[in-house]
Amino acid sequence: MRKLFFIFFAILLFTQNSFAGTGRADVYKITIRQIAMCETGSTLSNCLNPVVIFTGNSADIDIAATTAGAAAANLGSATAATIGTAYTHMQIVMNRGMTIAAGTAETISDGTRNCKTASGGTAGTKTSEAVGSASGDAGEQALFAGVDGAVTGSNAFSPVSTITSVSGTANGSIDEEEFFQWRVALTSPFIYDGIRNPNVQIAFSTEEAVGAVGSCAMYGAAPDVLITIN
Repeated sequence: MRKLFFIFFAILLFTQNSFAGTGRADVYKITIRQIAMCETGSTLSNCLNPVVIFTGNSADIDIAATTAGAAAANLGSATAATIGTAYTHMQIVMNRGMTIAAGTAETISDGTRNCKTASGGTAGTKTSEAVGSASGDAGEQALFAGVDGAVTGSNAFSPVSTITSVSGTANGSIDEEEFFQWRVALTSPFIYDGIRNPNVQIAFSTEEAVGAVGSCAMYGAAPDVLITIN
């Protein structure tokens, strides 16, 4: 069976409090649950005629520990793709819950304090941010993407309650959902020829991948990513 290997990284853009700050994540572990390819005509708001190439549990993928251009996850089979069809976007479903460590390379300002994650601090949940600390150990802590009750801040994201949901609202308000759909435009259309394994290149940064609001309330923020499939 011919495999198509993809490298995925979450770009989590969320509406932030005016006193919020973002900064570098030293550890940034996400879990991918579904991957679909989207045909020509798709946008960041909508995945047209999605072809699901992976459903399952990727286990933790630590973006921050992966060198630029290296594979963080090899997921998906191209056998479901239609030969000769152009795909311009991808849609990835992932858990809102993630594991993040921040504060070693740089602290994260909440507007008043210079915050760190705290391995012994209260973990984040679907409805609340994790409790970090200005004196934290910068250890790994369970954080959730975004802030419950707030919109995601990007049409590329839809909060959803199930992995297979097709009813997610672009830039929707988060309401205790466990998952997110993430849509990203490829740097150029990909057309599967049914013969060769494509080459996947990735460039990314976790310089602004964790956020803090209030009294060192910590949440998943926004790494940068660029995906090219040749």
